[in-house]
Amino acid sequence: TEWNLAWERQQTAISSRASVTWNNFWTTRVSTRFNLHSQNQRLTRGGPSMGTGHGWSTTIDLANSSAAETRWNFGVDFGQEEFGGSRQRINGRVSMVPTPRWQVSLSPSYEHAIDPRQYVTSRDGGGLSTYGGRYIFASTDRTTIAMETRLNFTLKPDVTLDLYAQPFAASGRFYDFGELEAAGSRFLREYGTDGTAIRGTDDGGYEVIDGGDSFEISNRDFNVHSFRSTAVVRWEWRPGSTLYVVWQQDRSGRDPFGARAGLNDVFGSLTATGNNFFAVKASYWLGSGVGP
Repeated sequence: TEWNLAWERQQTAISSRASVTWNNFWTTRVSTRFNLHSQNQRLTRGGPSMGTGHGWSTTIDLANSSAAETRWNFGVDFGQEEFGGSRQRINGRVSMVPTPRWQVSLSPSYEHAIDPRQYVTSRDGGGLSTYGGRYIFASTDRTTIAMETRLNFTLKPDVTLDLYAQPFAASGRFYDFGELEAAGSRFLREYGTDGTAIRGTDDGGYEVIDGGDSFEISNRDFNVHSFRSTAVVRWEWRPGSTLYVVWQQDRSGRDPFGARAGLNDVFGSLTATGNNFFAVKASYWLGSGVGP
């Protein structure tokens, strides 16, 4: 349990963890967390404190022996929240040494999350219960996919190649807009109810009408993909003196719609527009060796 200086309870959680090492040195870890009703003074980004709902989450991890020639681990994370929020995450890692000269690791991950209390913006025109401000929130449907790849190759004892690459894609859709009902409340006054109206605009945003007040919410939906990579050739051309040749890519793209990200977006990042950087670095050892 955590309180702030005003003795407002900021969180209360009950958690448990278990870990097992099997006879073959595989390991299994399980943890579960329950969050109870509390307050959060950060949700409104400087506005009044806001209540949070209850929920739960569970994480399960499985890994083989750390001494194995091919090492791997696998994890899942899932949970639900009082107002319809949820999260599902799957991630893993495989590290292989096919030959003494090669080392390869792959780390894929996938996450899908629904957040019913995503802060959007704030503006004037609210009621006395929120001290004259409107603290606007939305539900979001987010998806993230990534594949982290590392490769190390020894061409010669003094020449190595290191490669890092990460194709990435993410999407988010904003819907069910509303504003904080009252300071300290965990409920929203949803637009389209309680005498308010909301309609879409041509640019993908929304117009909200509340009595004699009307305002617009810009389109926050997104679909982004990126590809970042670094390749380094390292040559120790004399003891203590090394030459580095580096090639780095930074590609990305963004679309203003929230279509759920998929594998097509991940592979599409490889051909996205972006920048290429080339660098050469050399170090020279000036000191002399230590003789008898």
